[in-house]
Amino acid sequence: MKSRFEAKTVEDAIKKAETQLGMSREHFTVDVINEDTKGFLGIGAKDAVIEVIYEEVSESHCGCHDHEHGDGHEHEHGHDHYHNHEEDENHEHHEDNHVSADEEHIKILKNFLDEFLRLFEVKASYKINESDEMISVFIDGETSDDTSKLIGKKGSVLDSMNTIAQIQLNKSLTEFKRLYIDIGDYRKKRQEKVRELAIQGCERARKYGTKVSLEYMTSYDRRIVHETLAGIEGVKTFSEGNEPHRRVCIIAK
Repeated sequence: MKSRFEAKTVEDAIKKAETQLGMSREHFTVDVINEDTKGFLGIGAKDAVIEVIYEEVSESHCGCHDHEHGDGHEHEHGHDHYHNHEEDENHEHHEDNHVSADEEHIKILKNFLDEFLRLFEVKASYKINESDEMISVFIDGETSDDTSKLIGKKGSVLDSMNTIAQIQLNKSLTEFKRLYIDIGDYRKKRQEKVRELAIQGCERARKYGTKVSLEYMTSYDRRIVHETLAGIEGVKTFSEGNEPHRRVCIIAK
């Protein structure tokens, strides 16, 4: 008989076959239909597909094993969110007591962060907090160079990380949750500076009645400017230019 199994990796697919067929791998032949592919930062990733050829036997003669693997990895860490990959990774991950280890969207987020840190070849630790409306990730680089790499010029790398991770999360969430990623408190400090620039620009626009153009900013920083000045009467904000030379302009109404 033949059956097909799909999982994250070929090995996981074989374990899945062992569990569902109730027999060890020496009792069947494996034909790999599709190798697993990681894609780029989780985008375009594909699971492995195998075809198993075996002889159907009664339960009393199948030599079955109670592995309880499920999909090959769902019970690997239980409810413990501490992940230590010292042997094959250059970063460690801290326990998060605010989320369950069984929540698929958190697994997806962790896999994304692991891959991102690996690709940038940095040593860093991170912590995930989840509330009803937001998921927050706080990353600390081991060195200042690690932190700088992950932030990028004016937060460009950090913004890209946040955007791609949000896309990955949206695929697994039934209700939207905003993702907030900060590295070494950069986002917090940058927000304070951008709000200060917004208020200063607002004051100049109202005082002189002219258009005030702020410095080039990322989409995240531009949103802060718009939100900061949204409740102030007598001024209007809009963005102009093309990325990466796009900025917020402030004019008096």
